[in-house]
Amino acid sequence: MMLPKAFIDWAYFGRVKVLKSQLSKGFVQEPMFFIDMMRHTPILATASIINGRIFVNAKVVGAGFILKEDYIDEALGELREHYLRGESMDRLEYAKEGVKLLLEILYFDDEVKAYEKVDFTKIATLELAAGRKDSSKHTWTNIQSNREACLLYYMPPNISFEIHGEVDVHLEGKYYEFVNLVHDAFHYTPPKARVNRPCLIFNVREVYDNSPRAMGIKIS
Repeated sequence: MMLPKAFIDWAYFGRVKVLKSQLSKGFVQEPMFFIDMMRHTPILATASIINGRIFVNAKVVGAGFILKEDYIDEALGELREHYLRGESMDRLEYAKEGVKLLLEILYFDDEVKAYEKVDFTKIATLELAAGRKDSSKHTWTNIQSNREACLLYYMPPNISFEIHGEVDVHLEGKYYEFVNLVHDAFHYTPPKARVNRPCLIFNVREVYDNSPRAMGIKIS
């Protein structure tokens, strides 16, 4: 199911504006930046049945967009090159170069190019907690037996979207590498720390407008 235009305009094209603004300002984090970045941090809700009882979990995640399969291979080459330069680069300079790259290969201000190249039927995230020994791993445990999930986006004071769908887990392959490298294009992570980071691809099925005006109207 294609994400509705209202969500794409807010979450995707709004994020393009934030990235370009940060690049032009030298990554000065003004107060509005933290509100704007809520486009990137939905709540992921999952559930499973454990010992006969329904166990529900919700946590804030970093989520973003992915290219259509036909365009991933070319982008992977550029992302790999950027990541390999990261070990010897200043972290701020690396982050700046990463944002420039993401604006070239994934986050387009040209609407025609965005709809041509970006797969707006999916949302991607990494299950970073899977590799931590001290983590509860509630999300990871839930999706082993139940792939149904919900993403809840909220930006004060009145923007909210509820997205239902099914999660695909990728432990290898092009989606796995692409999403990990997109994450690391900004947040450089040394190779030894990049193990056990499953890629979760959220396949959109239903979208609801949860703003105070709409109060749960289905929009896709």
